[in-house]
Amino acid sequence: MALPVDQLRQVLSQSLSPDVTTRQNAERALLASQTSPGHALTVLRLISSNDAADGPVRQSAAVHFKNMVKKGWAPDPDDADAKKFLVPTSDRDMIKNNLVELMCTVPPQIQAQCSESISLIASHDFPQKWDNLLPDLISRFGNPNWAVVNGVLLTANSLFKRFRYVQRSDALYADILYVLQRIQEPLTQLFTTITQQLDGYANNIQELTARLEALRSINRIFYSLNYQDLPEYFEDHMKEWMMGFAKLLEYKNPILVDEDEELTPGTIDNVQVS
Repeated sequence: MALPVDQLRQVLSQSLSPDVTTRQNAERALLASQTSPGHALTVLRLISSNDAADGPVRQSAAVHFKNMVKKGWAPDPDDADAKKFLVPTSDRDMIKNNLVELMCTVPPQIQAQCSESISLIASHDFPQKWDNLLPDLISRFGNPNWAVVNGVLLTANSLFKRFRYVQRSDALYADILYVLQRIQEPLTQLFTTITQQLDGYANNIQELTARLEALRSINRIFYSLNYQDLPEYFEDHMKEWMMGFAKLLEYKNPILVDEDEELTPGTIDNVQVS
């Protein structure tokens, strides 16, 4: 049976207790509830809470949800305990329809957990069983909040890494084509726009860093999409990409240099090696 939201909040809080017995009891209560219809949706409600007092609970809920997905979205059928973790079928469409929006509205530390949850679900369901995932991500490329843009780009990068280092097959090429037909143009436009904006934010470290972080993800996405073969669209638009890459390889800005961290790669370094 799914726990009511107030009781779930209390149990999640207890799961953070330094007292071993309290923590273990809370973990058992969560495990007993997680296969109940509605439990995962209640967890998502807590993650989305704007109550400042719920900060640690939201983080705990995000980790709990990620672990639920990891163990219970596609459990090993040979595992005798698989039914203990199975996410109910009745909750799955609602989860997938709301998870991207949730990721875009939460603080960075929770966003990272949501992004990983999306990637875990997508590894089983995308694209055949989650055809609105990619449009949901792409629709946020123009969001004025760079935390949102970088969140969806990091998620997209995680999704497309699977196109690398795998044996070629008709199924693989069908998935790559599905992705290309939807993302190749908006990704190129976003890349071009951001590279053109760098000079305008040369003295604004926050805005500049956000854009460089986005470019790092875009570069990695570009690599994944071109790993198996050079798509026709990118071949036709190679000039835009090569001009942008050349600019990034030559880019320098003293505002981003931390002399106390000489041995640690900086923001520009991370973009240039991506």
